[in-house]
Amino acid sequence: MTAMFRNVLEGKVDLSNISDVDLKIILDEIGRGAIYNYLLLGKDYTYERFIDHIESYLELYKHIDNK
Repeated sequence: MTAMFRNVLEGKVDLSNISDVDLKIILDEIGRGAIYNYLLLGKDYTYERFIDHIESYLELYKHIDNK
């Protein structure tokens, strides 16, 4: 399943330094946030917002991973 998401996202987000295990964790976290913060509250959640959240998460992850 992770490979499918990787294939879809690689055109939008650089995942070259992210393992499948880490990608699954990232997608689980973002998906949980999308459900709790947007879908359950009736707010729109777009693909662009999803990509923005992945990019932000990866940027933070890059800084955390270096320490």
